[in-house]
Amino acid sequence: MSFATRSWGVRWGLAIGLVSAAAGQGMAFGHHKCGHRMAVSSCGSCGGSAASSGGGGSETASGFGSHQETTYETVNETVYDQVPTTQMQTKNRTEYRTEQYPVTRSVAEQVPTTQAVTNYRTEYRTEQYPVTRSVAEQVPTTQAQTRYRTEYKTENYTVQRPVTETVQVPRTVTEMVPTTETVNQPRYSTVSRPVTQTFEIDQPYTVNQPMTTTRQVVDTGAQAIASGQSGAMASPQQAPTTRQVVRNVSETQNIPTTAYRKVPVQVVNYVSEQKVENVPTTVTKMVPRQRTEMVPTSQTRFVAETATRQVSVLVPEQFTTTVMKTQFRQITEMSSRQVPFTVPEQSTVTVMKTQYRQVTELGTRQVPFTVSEQVPVTVMTTVPRQVSRQVPVTRTVTTPTSSSAPMASMSSTPAGGVMTPPAPTCCQ
Repeated sequence: MSFATRSWGVRWGLAIGLVSAAAGQGMAFGHHKCGHRMAVSSCGSCGGSAASSGGGGSETASGFGSHQETTYETVNETVYDQVPTTQMQTKNRTEYRTEQYPVTRSVAEQVPTTQAVTNYRTEYRTEQYPVTRSVAEQVPTTQAQTRYRTEYKTENYTVQRPVTETVQVPRTVTEMVPTTETVNQPRYSTVSRPVTQTFEIDQPYTVNQPMTTTRQVVDTGAQAIASGQSGAMASPQQAPTTRQVVRNVSETQNIPTTAYRKVPVQVVNYVSEQKVENVPTTVTKMVPRQRTEMVPTSQTRFVAETATRQVSVLVPEQFTTTVMKTQFRQITEMSSRQVPFTVPEQSTVTVMKTQYRQVTELGTRQVPFTVSEQVPVTVMTTVPRQVSRQVPVTRTVTTPTSSSAPMASMSSTPAGGVMTPPAPTCCQ
C-alpha cells in the first residue's frame, strides 16, 4: 500500500501572487528555479509586462490584454513501500531437567507396651430409708344446709280485655268521569328546500415558462507550455501545445408547466326542514271526581279489668345434717432398697502403642529452565521514497496589446506570439 502526501498550497500561492503583481503594478514577475524574483519583461513607454501568449486574450481600457496560460510544475510526493526485512529476535524455550531432592516422611510402628489398668466393679448393699405417705379417712361432720319450700299466694293484676264494636267511618271515594274537549295538537311534516352553494375548484392549465440553463464549452487553442519552470513567460525553444479554454454558454428554453387557477362552481343541494302545524282535535279525558260516604267498620278497643291469680313463692329453710368428709393424714414408714456402689480393681494389661519415626528418602522431580535462542524473523518495514511528477497549472497573464513598444529584453518571438524574457544569470 502506498500513501501520497501532496502540497498544493505553496504552488497555488505562487500563481495567485504572480497574477496579482501583474494586474496591480503593470509588471509581471517570475520565479526562477533557484528562488530569485526576476522581472519577466518591461516596456519603457507603457510600463506594462511583455509576457503574452496567443489565443483567448481580452483587452482592457488601458491597453493591456489577459489570457490563460498553462504550465507544468514539479510536485514531489512521498510514497511509502512495504519492504520485507529479516530481523533476529530472541525467543525463550522452556526445557526440563531431572533432579533429586530429599523427602522426609513419618513411619508408624506398633510397639507392645505394658500398662496398669484400673477396672471398676459394681456391687449392691441394702439400706433402710423413711417413706412418708398420705392416708385418706372418712370423718362424720355436722353442717348447716339451706333448702327452699314452694308456697302459693293470691295477687290481683290488670288485664286488657278486647271489645269489638261497629262504628260509622267516613271514606273518600275518587271516581274517573269522562270529559270531551277540543285541543290544538301539533302536526309535524318534512319539506325539502333547494339551497345553492358556490365552491372554488382548482382547474389545471399549461403555461410556457422560460428557463435559462448554463453549460460549459471547452475551446481548444495552441499555446507554448513551460516545463519545469514557474515563470510567466515560456522559452522560445519550447514547442506550442494545445490549450483548453472553458467558457459558459447560457441557453433559454420554453418549458411547458402545469399551473392551477380557481374556478367558481355552483352546486344545488336540497335541505330537509320540519314544518309544525296546529290541528284542532277532539280529545276525551278522564277527570277525577271525589265524593264522601259513611262506611260501617268494626273496631276493637281494650278495656282494663282486674283479675286474680295464684303466684308460687320459694321460702328458704335452715336445717342441720351429718355428712361423711374425707380427710388425709401423713404416715411415715421405713422401707428397704438396694444401693449400687463401685469397687476399683488394679490389673496389668499389654497393649500395642503406635510410635512414629522420621525416614528420609530421595525423590525425583522435573525442574523447568529457560533457554534463549536467536531466530531470524521476516517483518514488513515501511520505507519512504520521493516521487516527482508534472502537474499542469493554469494562470491568467496580463500583457500589453500595443505591438510598437520596444522590447529591449526580448531575444526572440516564437511563432505563437509568446515573448520570452532573458534567462537569469544568477543560477547559470
